[in-house]
Amino acid sequence: MRKPVHTILACIFWMGCSFAQAPDLHVLPWNQHAAAVSLTFDDARLVHLDVAVPELNKRHLHATFFLIISKLTRIDDWRRAQAEGHEIGNHSVTHEHPAALSAADEETQVEDAKRFLDSNFNANVITFAYPYTELSPGLVFWVKKYDFAARGWRGDGDQPYVTADSTFDWYNLPSQPAYSNYDTAVYEGWIDKAMALHAWTTLQIHGIGDPSTGFEPIPTATFLTLLDYLRARQADGLWVAPFGEVAAYLRAEKIVEGAKPEQQNGEEKFLWEVPTPFPSGVMLKVTIGGGTHLRIYQGKRELHPTKAGVYTISFDSGELRVKAAG
Repeated sequence: MRKPVHTILACIFWMGCSFAQAPDLHVLPWNQHAAAVSLTFDDARLVHLDVAVPELNKRHLHATFFLIISKLTRIDDWRRAQAEGHEIGNHSVTHEHPAALSAADEETQVEDAKRFLDSNFNANVITFAYPYTELSPGLVFWVKKYDFAARGWRGDGDQPYVTADSTFDWYNLPSQPAYSNYDTAVYEGWIDKAMALHAWTTLQIHGIGDPSTGFEPIPTATFLTLLDYLRARQADGLWVAPFGEVAAYLRAEKIVEGAKPEQQNGEEKFLWEVPTPFPSGVMLKVTIGGGTHLRIYQGKRELHPTKAGVYTISFDSGELRVKAAG
């Protein structure tokens, strides 16, 4: 039976107007936190296993350990730290100044270290920290091939804070180094500033306590007070997470928010490309404006918001569909 003309016109009108206002997809920065801090430890020092990991674990904090392959001992203990939620990152084979490396050496320092870490930690290690925070074009080339983010520049003389809306280099992300003469107030000031700016800052630590434990050791009492302060500020909305975890969330956020919706069959579809390499399993907290009666899907699964209207979406999916509720 032929449908009345006015019914057909109504259907066409609904399809054309159901998204008169395009959905506004917004990723909540820092995993729905006010700011982020990452603790990173360099050089595979035993004091990191004996002091840093146990003290972090006591406070339920996770950090990143950038390992020099040639200095790596007690690998079972490092594997245990990884299993406890700490990130293992690449800090090269022998920690050379880039100026001393040939083109072939630059590749070896990045690739051989990665292959060793991948094999011995049963993981895809795709974060890097430049030795001496020194970069060269050749070194950066190989880091870009094997990693999705790298910690570089020391942060001296400029703002070592990354805001969600700022422009930055994924392969030279800033950090702030610990020095032996810094007291607790310095580190608390860094954390407070990150909170005030709603930004991410990364701390790089070498030795702890005794000078034999590494470059510019942070006094043990200062280190423990720093951890206590980080733990306390979590109640104020601070996200304390490994370098790679925060970098992955931020990079995924930038990609998803850059996706432009396309209307198909009465729904809006957001599509994005997942970079290679990139960690799997990244989940984003998002809000979606543009209507109060919307249904959100990834694949065949409908997503449901929290009471605050926040959805958790999979970055791996590469798509998000928004339908007007019928």
